[in-house]
Amino acid sequence: MPLALTEHDLGRLMRDLGPRLLALSRGICRDTSVAEDVVQEAFVKLWNKPPDGPEQVVPSWLKRVVVNLSINHLRRRKNTEMLPEYSDDRNLRHDRRPEQAVDLSDNMARLERAMSRLPDDKRAILVMKVFDEMSYDEIAAALEVPIGTVMSRLNRARASLRDEMEADLKHAEADPLVFPLRRKQG
Repeated sequence: MPLALTEHDLGRLMRDLGPRLLALSRGICRDTSVAEDVVQEAFVKLWNKPPDGPEQVVPSWLKRVVVNLSINHLRRRKNTEMLPEYSDDRNLRHDRRPEQAVDLSDNMARLERAMSRLPDDKRAILVMKVFDEMSYDEIAAALEVPIGTVMSRLNRARASLRDEMEADLKHAEADPLVFPLRRKQG
């Protein structure tokens, strides 16, 4: 029997789950406006055809819907020029020495470039595990695959990310900046 939701219930779920679902979709789609549309569509699906069972199934059901809608969007629109938006300036703490901030900023930019070059499915599973901190069980439920499949896909995604990061580093070393960012000491 489908879950019976009131407008009040839907509003509460949107407030409670919306920000996390938005972050999940944004990590996969790499576009805030698309992520907003995806999350809105997920809540419309919830309102029009809620899942069977108690309200406790709603968060995992919504995650699965958001992941699937996000991946479907990427399949329809193969746009690789945008970088992920999930990094932010909170990582660049003001009490760091300037060279530490530059190194951290360089590493985040390298990570973003590497993530943007990954295939959609590999990027999605990494976002779910690392950025959204979903458990293997939650990822398996969202992707509707066995846990073993999640583990192997995650392992392949991590290996691909590592390869992309190494390639980016080699490219950076082969093509140094014209001006040094730091002065050599000594």
